[in-house]
Amino acid sequence: MTKIGYLLHRFPRITDTFIKREIRSLQRAGTTVCVISVWKPDALETTLDLLNDWSTDTHFLLPTSRLSIARNLFSSLVRFPIRFFDTLRLAISMSRPGSRGLAYQLFYFVEAVLAAEIMKQKGIAHLHNHIGDQSGTVTMLAANLAKIGYSISFHGWPVFFDAEGSRIKEKVLRASFTRAISYFCRSQLMMFSGCNDLARLQVIHCGLDLDRYRYRAPAERVSSIFCAARLSPEKGLDFLIGALKLLLDQGHELQLRLAGDGPRREELVRLTDDLKLTDRVHFLGFLDEDKIIRELQDCDLFVLPSFVEGLPVSAMEAMAIGVPVIATNIAGTSELVEHGRTGLLVRPSDSQALADAILKMVADYDLRLGVAECGRKKIINEFDITKESEKLNRMLLASGDRYSSISD
Repeated sequence: MTKIGYLLHRFPRITDTFIKREIRSLQRAGTTVCVISVWKPDALETTLDLLNDWSTDTHFLLPTSRLSIARNLFSSLVRFPIRFFDTLRLAISMSRPGSRGLAYQLFYFVEAVLAAEIMKQKGIAHLHNHIGDQSGTVTMLAANLAKIGYSISFHGWPVFFDAEGSRIKEKVLRASFTRAISYFCRSQLMMFSGCNDLARLQVIHCGLDLDRYRYRAPAERVSSIFCAARLSPEKGLDFLIGALKLLLDQGHELQLRLAGDGPRREELVRLTDDLKLTDRVHFLGFLDEDKIIRELQDCDLFVLPSFVEGLPVSAMEAMAIGVPVIATNIAGTSELVEHGRTGLLVRPSDSQALADAILKMVADYDLRLGVAECGRKKIINEFDITKESEKLNRMLLASGDRYSSISD
């Protein structure tokens, strides 16, 4: 049986919902998946229940003792000297300028050696990675050392902001295939890699387990707005809070519930205090999938004011349940939220545009009902986790079949 490895930087975290969902879907299809996490998440990133749930599937590379690292390096050097130095050369060739860049690449090389040892023990025939950042580098190096194929799921903006530093071109051209979660994402991969082979640049969406996301029609009255997003600059939450202020000043009785945490939490809390919105804006912190679903079942609108996105899973979840969605017209979002059909799109960084769109939804029940119904159908047709995982599974197994075992 072909075994697939998933290499991730930190796993399992509370926020890794779509990755956990995808891996479980592959396992239900009969694929043996071994998760390799470079680091074990800290206590703020995960829960004991989550760690226990994934304990039999996940192997952590770090932290470990220096003696263990030295043993693995020596063993790899002795068994595969040519591959060892070829992979070391590859790591060094991808360094950013300066001694710090070189040091990081040497760290990634060490992590790759540790990963390759687990891959050998487990008989992994293909290695897959999500995101494509530093963990994508480790994936490429580990696959080179193990002499197997690898692939990467690219999601969007973090790696594209520094495409050269992230070595997108090298990662794409050396991969067995690359998975993009949206057509916009694929266009960026094509632009930065120079690869035009669509067979190696597959668009495979993230998906939902639709049995968990039960549709319900929108309520006739709008009182609650919900947003699930990291509290960080790229999410544009200042403008959503600003839009709420505009609407409240016009006499509309609304409240905003924000799920998530991040570096801007204190700043956003201060903003709500300054605008005297403390009784209208509720910061919920990190919520697991079950709690997110409950929030979506209870809310009337979902608003996502991001500046950058890949393909927003949070909006996907809202549409699956039948919550009317308003989002900013950026990157791949329009592939999910079709203006006037499955939701409303507005220009980013504009509180008035958000407020106008919210008012349009509030005033028009037929519009809300229509976008809710069309949104649910779109999720069924294009974002069913079972269907999307089947596409990914075929690509993973096709590559893995070419490497039935890790050999000398």
